[in-house]
Amino acid sequence: MLTDALLLYLHLSAMLGLAVFLTAKTSLTRVGAVDAEVLARLRRLDVWVWGSFAAVLASGLALVFWGIKGPQWLLHNPLLWAKVVLLALMAVMSWPSTQRLGRWGLQARAMAVWQPAVEEVKKERRWLMAQSHVMVIIPLLATLMSHGFG
Repeated sequence: MLTDALLLYLHLSAMLGLAVFLTAKTSLTRVGAVDAEVLARLRRLDVWVWGSFAAVLASGLALVFWGIKGPQWLLHNPLLWAKVVLLALMAVMSWPSTQRLGRWGLQARAMAVWQPAVEEVKKERRWLMAQSHVMVIIPLLATLMSHGFG
């Protein structure tokens, strides 16, 4: 029981970390606010987002194989697979952001004073908001699973 509780705690903490880092990226990504200094923070946060994805996946796998319900129940639960698909979708949605931040970094190094184009910042923010909207479904599915659905 204690092992299961600790695994659930790790999994929840990883999801909260993902939410925090996505929120931080979104709050910094505003038209007129992104410059080379903010870009450096965004790139660090992006690394933390990817680390959070890895932590969610690792703690989720630990729950499946070492948790109280075990793989016999969890691997046959369609809600688990829906959560996995949504997390994968979020990761796929994060990739353009990572690429965009990399391009911005190259541009910023090449110029003394740099700011991204307004449309680029708006596009980045839309992607971040879309990820956040996908993310809010995952806790609902987790709650349903914890109450025996699926």
